[in-house]
Amino acid sequence: MTATVTVTAIGSGGDGLADDGGERLYIPHGAPGDRLVVEREGKAGDGWRARIVEHLADGPDRVPPACRHFGDCGGCSLQHVSAAAYQAWKRDRVVEALARQGIDTACIAPLVPAAPGDRRRLRLAVRPMGVRLLLGFNAAASHRIVEVTECPVAAPALATLLPRLRTALAPVWPRRKDGDIALTLTEGGVDLLLVVPGEFTGAARTALARLAEELDLARLSIAPDDRTLAEPIAIRRPPAVRFGPAAVVPPPGGFLQAGLAAERTLAGLVAEAIPAGAVVGDLHAGCGTFALAVASRARRVRAFDRDGPALDALLAGARAAGLGAKVAVERRDLDRRPLTTRDMRDWTAAILDPPRAGAAAQAATLAGAAVPIVVYVSCNPATFARDAAVLASGGLRPQRITPVDQFLWSPHVELVAVFRRSA
Repeated sequence: MTATVTVTAIGSGGDGLADDGGERLYIPHGAPGDRLVVEREGKAGDGWRARIVEHLADGPDRVPPACRHFGDCGGCSLQHVSAAAYQAWKRDRVVEALARQGIDTACIAPLVPAAPGDRRRLRLAVRPMGVRLLLGFNAAASHRIVEVTECPVAAPALATLLPRLRTALAPVWPRRKDGDIALTLTEGGVDLLLVVPGEFTGAARTALARLAEELDLARLSIAPDDRTLAEPIAIRRPPAVRFGPAAVVPPPGGFLQAGLAAERTLAGLVAEAIPAGAVVGDLHAGCGTFALAVASRARRVRAFDRDGPALDALLAGARAAGLGAKVAVERRDLDRRPLTTRDMRDWTAAILDPPRAGAAAQAATLAGAAVPIVVYVSCNPATFARDAAVLASGGLRPQRITPVDQFLWSPHVELVAVFRRSA
C-alpha cells in the first residue's frame, strides 16, 4: 500500500521522517520538504520503514549526491542533503541529547565540519565469485556487497588502490571464504590487513609478499578473525602514525580515529584543555591518540586500555620520542574493572574516550573523585549525555562541548567535552 507524504525532518538514524495517518514513517534518502509516494516495508521502532516509490517534489535542502554508488552502498546515508542542513542536523543531535538529560546546551560550540577525502581507515567486505573477487561495502541493513569503483569519503590513496586490490587478491584469496580487508593510510604508506578464515599456503604467502611489493604497501598482515592476533606477512616500511611528537606503529587492524584531519581536531581540543604540569589519566587510551598528544606538557600520563598490543605500541612510541619517563601504561578492562577514586587520588586531569556504549561506571567514579578537569571524547551523543548528567551530579560542569564531524554523510557525530569541577 502506498501513501503520499511530506518529509518533515531527519531522524537520528539519518532517515527522513514523515507522518502517515498518525504513524511515523522512516524513509531512507528522504530530505526535509520532499513530497514523496512511499510504500511501507516493515515495522521500525516506533513506526514503519518505507521506501520511496516516486519523487513528486524535492525539498529545498535536497542536492545531487557526490557518489555514483549512493543509494545502493550502505556507507553513506546523507549525501542528498545540503551541507548547511546536514551540519545543522548533526549539531542538533548533540543539543537534543543533552537537553533530554536537563543539561544546559549553551556551552555547545559550532560543529567542526568534515571534508571529502579525509578518511584514512576503511574496512571492506570481500566475497569470492568464481575467479574474481567482489570487494566493496555492504548495502544498508544487508549482507549484499556493493562493488565500489569510487569513494569520495576515502583518502585518494585508498580509493585509487581498490581496483588494483580487487585484481591482485583474487588469485590468492581462500576459495569460498568470505572475509574483510582493512586499509589504513599511514606515514609509511598503506597498511593492509586481510581478515579471512582458512589457511594461506606457503605459495600464497609468497604471492602476498610479492603483492605487497607490487602495490608498494607499508605492511601486509593476515588474521582468521578479529579476535586473533594478526600475522604480518610483509613489512616494507614502518606503518607509523603520529600522535603529538611520537611516531607510533599500531598493531595490524588496531583502532585509530577514522579521519586524519578529524583526529587532529580532536587531539587539539583535548590538549588545549589539559594544563601544563598536569598528572593525567587516559582511560581507553588505545595506541595513544590523546595520551601522547598531551605528554610533552604534562608531568605524568598514565594510560589504561584492555588492548595489550595497542598499549605496547603507545609505550614504544613514547620511548622513541623521549617521553618514556613520563608515560606509564596498564592493561585493564575498564568495563569489568573500573578505576577507583583511590586510583585517581593524585590526578589533576582525566581523559575519557570510551566506545559507543559510554562509560557509566567510570563516570560515576569520576563524579565522586577529586579530579578537577575531565575531558570526555565521545562518538555517541546519547550515552555521552547520560554520563554527562552523572558527572554534573558530582560537581563537574561542562564548560565547552565541541561537535566534530568525523564520519562524513553518516549519522555519527563525535564530540569533545571539557568538564571542570565547581568550587
